[in-house]
Amino acid sequence: MDEKTLFYIGIILGFMAGVLLTLIVVKVKSLFSSSEARSLKQEKRSLEKRIQEKDRYIDEMMGHAEKLAHDVSTRKPPDDTHP
Repeated sequence: MDEKTLFYIGIILGFMAGVLLTLIVVKVKSLFSSSEARSLKQEKRSLEKRIQEKDRYIDEMMGHAEKLAHDVSTRKPPDDTHP
């Protein structure tokens, strides 16, 4: 075989080895980190959702309280001048 053919074979084999090693590293890394990281991400999402629900509830209650305060402030005081 001439040098040019060996050069191309080397490039192709090097590329295939690099792809294979990358796939192996990604797979091994995902096996070790996926379980704990995934559970922490799910817990974080759950907590963020609960916080958003509580914020909406608090906003709703504050709206009711402001409406009640407005109603009380606009009500006329009773007229006590009549016997």
